[in-house]
Amino acid sequence: MKPTAYEISCDLCGGSNIEWSEYEHMVWCYDCEKDTPGNGGIFDGPIGLELCRILGISFDRIDLKTETRRYMKACRDGRLRWYKKCPTIQSSRPRKLGG
Repeated sequence: MKPTAYEISCDLCGGSNIEWSEYEHMVWCYDCEKDTPGNGGIFDGPIGLELCRILGISFDRIDLKTETRRYMKACRDGRLRWYKKCPTIQSSRPRKLGG
């Protein structure tokens, strides 16, 4: 996703004409023509995970060695964990209803 999806903007000019930079933790501003750290966007404060999910923002990871998706889940103790299977999908088998 582009940095503007995370409400990140250029910290020099405040513009949103940006793209991820080839440098780690940086964005490229087309208006300033510079690599800059940008502002933190939604990462500056607490992140509402369910709200992000509604907005289509995913914090899942891709394991490049195994080429599998790791699904993120917030646990009751407040920690974040990544699972190989989506924790909300328990089984692909149909359930019996009513008993």
